[in-house]
Amino acid sequence: MNNKLNKFTTYWRGNEISNFDQLINKFEKLHVVNLPKSYKKFKKLFNNVSINQNYFDFINKNKKEDSRSIYFFNFGEENEVSESINEEQEHLNDPIYYGVPGLVSFASTAEGDTMCFDYREDKKTCEPKIILLVHDEYEKTNGVDHMKIEHIANSFDEFLDMLYEFKDEDE
Repeated sequence: MNNKLNKFTTYWRGNEISNFDQLINKFEKLHVVNLPKSYKKFKKLFNNVSINQNYFDFINKNKKEDSRSIYFFNFGEENEVSESINEEQEHLNDPIYYGVPGLVSFASTAEGDTMCFDYREDKKTCEPKIILLVHDEYEKTNGVDHMKIEHIANSFDEFLDMLYEFKDEDE
């Protein structure tokens, strides 16, 4: 895992959070989840920072190539660039807002979609799948409308392997 983290570089760094471990533990207890160990290691190094390797590609449900750029939500109350991870959980699981129970968001895309850990199959897992919740497309499951779900990766480690730095060919 540590070797994987060596590929990431930052272009912006905010204030460090001194009580990071306490914030993670509080978050896990509040949402009754076990966050992936690799995610916790990643966030311990890259909380309240913007990384250069923030793009990923995938094949969507329409069998077309797709890509997104993301920014990770931060732990802590004082975030200068992106939202606190706690704020982002508010309507995520609520069907009234086309949310999906069993998801925990950890990042957002430039298009306004949400990256989530998927705990629907196993609430106790510490290796949930990674999905993209598309905010402006909808589908129905068991008669309930919700935002479209795109499978991205089988684990957070697999997702980290997908991230790359976008290089503009004109540069």
